[in-house]
Amino acid sequence: MTVSVGSDSAGACLAMNMRHLRKESALSQEQLSERSGVPRSTIASLERGEGNPTLLVLMGISQGLGVTIADLLLPRHPRAALFRSEQHGRLAYPSLAADGLHPNKIVETLRLTPAQARYVVIEEIVLNEKERILSNPHPSGTEEFFFLVEGACEVDLGGETYPVATGDLLRFDGNQNHIYCAALGVPRARGFAVVVQAPRV
Repeated sequence: MTVSVGSDSAGACLAMNMRHLRKESALSQEQLSERSGVPRSTIASLERGEGNPTLLVLMGISQGLGVTIADLLLPRHPRAALFRSEQHGRLAYPSLAADGLHPNKIVETLRLTPAQARYVVIEEIVLNEKERILSNPHPSGTEEFFFLVEGACEVDLGGETYPVATGDLLRFDGNQNHIYCAALGVPRARGFAVVVQAPRV
């Protein structure tokens, strides 16, 4: 069975990934050939962006490099990416009163991670006195960390309240309703919520 890489750009992507991953593993083409069972001439051809590898060839190379076939075929993410302040998004939450919702009142948080972030979400949360926001449960296996940098805050988890002071870090399972609230008498509370999502299998 032959697997077409689809286009010249896809072939170039495979070639670049193979070269990068092989050098990252400190392997010569001959050594990769021995580990993968793929002829060195085929490896050399694919690293030049030539040829149309079969599924068996891709499987052998991926096993020889200790990666998935997707790692060979998909564009590599850069090792670093800078997101300017103006690129940060905002999330809107309805403000909660002790007896329900405040009509038409919204609290915005600043999402610091890009929308395409796979496993981690970082939000800056700023609450004025008496403001409360409800965050819905995340998928099972999610962890959430809340670090308070200013003021005092209370976090309600399933009816149990955790007071968080400046410099405190609260860790909890994210698959439950959680309410963030500025502590009584505190004009402003500011912290960062870090949501670590379990990879989907």
